[in-house]
Amino acid sequence: MAIASPLVAVVAFLVGVALIVYSAEELVESITKAAAVTGLSTFVLAIFFAGLDLENWAFGVASILGDLPGVAIGSALGSGLFLVGVAVAVGGLVTPFEPTIDRDYLLLLLASPLVLLAFIVDGTVSRLDGFALLVYFGLVLGYIYREERRGRETFRDEEAEEALEEIDTEGRGSLYYLGLSALFVVGIVVGSELAVRGARGTVTAFGLNQTVFGMTVVGAAMSLEEVTLVVAPIREGRPSIAVGNIVGSLIFFATGNVGLLAVTRGFALEPTVLTFYWPAFFVSTVAIGLFLSRGRIKRLEAAVLSLLYAGYWIGSYLVL
Repeated sequence: MAIASPLVAVVAFLVGVALIVYSAEELVESITKAAAVTGLSTFVLAIFFAGLDLENWAFGVASILGDLPGVAIGSALGSGLFLVGVAVAVGGLVTPFEPTIDRDYLLLLLASPLVLLAFIVDGTVSRLDGFALLVYFGLVLGYIYREERRGRETFRDEEAEEALEEIDTEGRGSLYYLGLSALFVVGIVVGSELAVRGARGTVTAFGLNQTVFGMTVVGAAMSLEEVTLVVAPIREGRPSIAVGNIVGSLIFFATGNVGLLAVTRGFALEPTVLTFYWPAFFVSTVAIGLFLSRGRIKRLEAAVLSLLYAGYWIGSYLVL
């Protein structure tokens, strides 16, 4: 339900955006300290706390229950495309960085859209398909957790050592920092919801064009946390958190997210999902996978990702 008062709507939108930014910045700090205390890498913790987009899943489930399966699947794949084409691109433009990722993790990332294709190629996603996708996603998480726990130490560097000094001063245990991480994830979700409600109220109160406003301000507000969760860690010299978010989110969108939707209720897909939206998601995943394998996301790579997203955005209207 939209907020009726124009002033309240604008304030709600601004407060929501501020809450998203603050929560994302604090989440970066909490993840780093939790990594130092628990002995896990910031990479795997970022996958669990930042990569699992619970807000997107909740929105998708509501769409499924509201008989809008196209909106649900579009939210999952569209969020992945936004992550690559906007969030990572902004990170590369604002603060060019040189990420690193092990080959097996990279292969898991590139395999995720192909696994999804195997379950949607017939144009439907049943509850059984959903369970299978969830099992696959669970195995991926289990594998990454095991490797990091066994001492892979993908991104164990000076960032954890710096956090240890603060931890010694604060005298807190691992549960405290893990709890803070979960709390700030909730803050991001609440902030996003508040911002979206405020945006809807603004559209109604000022009589703005819903499509134009939705494609710009509202769309940016709903996905703002993806930008901050990529840019903030990079600017603070902690690219491991950004990479963990990118890898975890893309795998989740393609497998865990769709699996959760299908378990809620099986659904049929529109033909454009197979002919346009899945290929766009696959191309973007391959592109970011290539750049991660090269260990380079700078202004040229950011420009390529931005152009791919612009092409997707334009193509979305052409296939209507």
